[in-house]
Amino acid sequence: MKRFIPAWYSQNQWWESQAHPFYRKRAITEFDDMISLMSMHYKNNVQFEIIVLNYNPGLRTFLHRHDLFEASYWSVFDEIQGFNHQTPQSVDYRELKWPTGTEFIYTPYLIQAIMNEHCYSNIYFSQDGYLIWIEDYEDKVLCRRYVFDDRGNLSSMIYYDCEGKQDFIRYMTCDGDWILEENVKNGTVDVHKKYYHRFKYHQYSSMVTVIQEYLHDYCATSTEQDDIIFVASDVRHNTLIAQSFNHHRLCYSVFKQRNQDLNEKALASMTIGQNWLVDTLENEQKLNAYKTKQRLSNRLMRITPFDAQTMSNISSQLHETYIGLWIDGLSEAKLKALMSQCVQYMKDHESMRIVLMSKMERHHISQWLLNEINVINDQFNGKSDVSEEIAELMKEDETIDYVELKIVPFEIDIVEAISTLRIMVDLSEEPDLFLQICCLGAGLPQINQRQTDYVQHGANGLVITTDESLIGALDYFLAHLKHWNYSYAYAQKLSKTYASEKIIEQLDQLIEGEYSGA
Repeated sequence: MKRFIPAWYSQNQWWESQAHPFYRKRAITEFDDMISLMSMHYKNNVQFEIIVLNYNPGLRTFLHRHDLFEASYWSVFDEIQGFNHQTPQSVDYRELKWPTGTEFIYTPYLIQAIMNEHCYSNIYFSQDGYLIWIEDYEDKVLCRRYVFDDRGNLSSMIYYDCEGKQDFIRYMTCDGDWILEENVKNGTVDVHKKYYHRFKYHQYSSMVTVIQEYLHDYCATSTEQDDIIFVASDVRHNTLIAQSFNHHRLCYSVFKQRNQDLNEKALASMTIGQNWLVDTLENEQKLNAYKTKQRLSNRLMRITPFDAQTMSNISSQLHETYIGLWIDGLSEAKLKALMSQCVQYMKDHESMRIVLMSKMERHHISQWLLNEINVINDQFNGKSDVSEEIAELMKEDETIDYVELKIVPFEIDIVEAISTLRIMVDLSEEPDLFLQICCLGAGLPQINQRQTDYVQHGANGLVITTDESLIGALDYFLAHLKHWNYSYAYAQKLSKTYASEKIIEQLDQLIEGEYSGA
C-alpha cells in the first residue's frame, strides 16, 4: 500500500487551519508535488491513502478542487474529534438559533448579524461557498470564532482575550462537546476529563505531542511494514514521521517551491528515509553533496513531479506571433538587455508580440519594467512623437498590446497563457519546471540557457550561452517552419517519457532499488 503525507501547512503553527474567507486570495498556489503524484496514481487506478496530520476543516473541498475527492484519507484530527467521512454540505446560517430581532446585513464580502447595539456577528464563507466562520463581537471587540468544517459540523471554537487576541482553542466532537483545549499563548493542550480514556495523558506540552501519539497508534494498527510512505519533505514534520514509520519504506520528496532553504537541519531530518525524490538539478546537487559529506547510502532520483499531458495550442491559427518571456529569476540588467532585443525583433517583424510572464504579484514587479511596457506600446502605437492633446484623442482608437505582462500565479494560469504562444523563452538559472512540462505537452519550442531533461538542443529547443544569441534562436524556429514542426513532433514524442504511468514506474523502481541511479 502506498501512503502519501503532504505538507499543506500554515506559515504559523504548522498544524493549524488554513481556512480563510473567499476574498483573501492566496498569493501562492496550492498545487504541489504531492497533489501531482497522487493524481497520477489516481488516474492509473493505483491504490493509495493520504495521511493528513494538520487540522484541516476544509479538507474535502480542497481535495475536490484538485480532483482527489474520491481518494482514501486518514486525518489525525478527524480521529481525535470522532468525525466520519461524509459528503460535504454547507451550514445554512439562517437555520441557526439567532436571538429574536436579529437583523442581517449583506455585503459583497460577508454577512453581518446585528443582535443589538453592543453585539454583532460576522459570517464568512469559503471560495466554495461554504460557511467557515462566525465571529462574535461585543462592543466592537472580537470574543469568539466558531469554525465550521465542510461537512456542516461545528469543528472548533476560538476564544479571544479582552484585546481581541487568541487565548485558547477548543476542538469539538461530533456530539458537541470539546475534547481538546489548546492554550494559544503557552502551547499546552488539556484533555476534557470526559475523554481521558482516549489519551495517554491528561495534559500535553504541545499539539505536536498529541499528533505524534495518534500517528504512532495509527502506524501500529493500520499499516504494514512493506507499505511505502511518500513524505513531502518539511523540516517541521520529518522527524515526527520518521519516529512513527521507522520500520517502513520511507521516501522524502524535495520540492523547490516548498524547500527553498535546504539547510543542514532540513537535510539531516531526511536521513532516515531510504529514498529521496528531488525535482530540480540544483537541489539534486545539494543532496548529492550532503550524501557524500555524511557518507550516506540513501537512494536519490531526480524526477519531475508533474506529468506531461497533451495541451491545446492555437498559435498557428493566429495572425500575430506571440513570444513568451519568463521574467522570474532575471536580474534587471539582464531583463533590460533582453527587452532591447525583443523590441528590435518586433521592429524587424511587425506581426511579433511579446508576452512577459511572472508568478509574482503585480506590485512586486519592477516599476522600471511596468513603465517600459507602456513606453514600448506607445512607441509601436505611434503615440510617442505626438503632443499630449493628440495622444489623448488617439486613446479613442483601438490600441495594440505589443508587449503584455501576464501574472500567472497558478498552474491553470500558465496552461492558459501558453495556449497562444509560438515559442517560450526562459533564461533563468533554473528554468521553471512546470512551465517546461507544459511547453512539452503543448509542443512549444523552448529557449533556455541551461540544459535540462525536458529540452533537447536543436530538437524541441535551443540552449544559448549568451543573451545576444536570442535573436538567432528565435529566427531558428520562427523563420523556418520546418524547424518549428520538427520541434513540435519531437516534444510530443518526448512528452510520452514523462507520462504519469512512466513516472509511477520510475518511482516503483526507486523504492525496489532497481533504479539505475541508485
